[in-house]
Amino acid sequence: MGKKDHVEKLLEDYNDVFADIYNVLLFRKPYLKEDLLHLGPTESIYKDDSDKTYEQRRDVLKFYQNKVNLVISSFGIENQSAYDKNMPIRIMSYDASTYKQQINNNPKNQNIYPVITIVLNFSGERWGESTDLHSLLKIPEELKPYVKNYEITVFDIAFLDDEVINSFTSDFKAIARFFKDKRLSKNALDDNTVELKYPAAVAEFLTVFTKDNRYADVSDIIMRSQKKGECVTMCNIAQAIEEKGIKQGVEQGIEKGKFDAVKNIINNLNLSLEDALKAVGIPDNEKAKYAAMLQTK
Repeated sequence: MGKKDHVEKLLEDYNDVFADIYNVLLFRKPYLKEDLLHLGPTESIYKDDSDKTYEQRRDVLKFYQNKVNLVISSFGIENQSAYDKNMPIRIMSYDASTYKQQINNNPKNQNIYPVITIVLNFSGERWGESTDLHSLLKIPEELKPYVKNYEITVFDIAFLDDEVINSFTSDFKAIARFFKDKRLSKNALDDNTVELKYPAAVAEFLTVFTKDNRYADVSDIIMRSQKKGECVTMCNIAQAIEEKGIKQGVEQGIEKGKFDAVKNIINNLNLSLEDALKAVGIPDNEKAKYAAMLQTK
């Protein structure tokens, strides 16, 4: 995920978003209750046959507890920006690790609860053929009945039907709409009017999965708008990006104008850099920056 440490929470860490994703995509009904979800560990340690220790990290894991705080199931989400044919093995490893943790934390092997993990594909292509363990293996036909299979559940977010997208009630509706519009080469922001509850987390999410830092760069602007009680939508994010781009363009133009003036004074009037900076009204503490710029031009 890369930028997880830069935000207070990942978008999917919020219980309402997490429950919304599962309820719409997997259960297709309001099965998970957000107040019964609790953030689980995303890191696990395991040993191989040589007793060497490894660490593995998954994206989001939630414990689902009943009213007496007894864990009755565990749900995970893995986010992908590209197809990974080995995903069945990865998911199998993550789930097995969660089961192993249950055994380690409960020596009497009581109350072993089920573990479910889904994969969200945010790429502009449908997931490939690899959705189970058998698809990765070259299995002789006579052995196939004895090789246990492991299937994974993948959702292609950019290919969701509009009816499904409109079923989301959390900020994930804006995310799903964004990636579908992006795949269809539509403006993925301007027509996206879903009101955002967690705009900073949405901006960070878009930054990670589009590799476009402009979304994260305006997170402070949209957070200030939210604190003022203003409604924030994807349209507002687009507007903030445009306004920041204009501001940066103006600043760059002003900076270039100052540099050109300094350069002309030095070349045409044979003045020193110090005198040229003074003539243009540039403070002495920027001397090193302009000296470097003159050397590279």
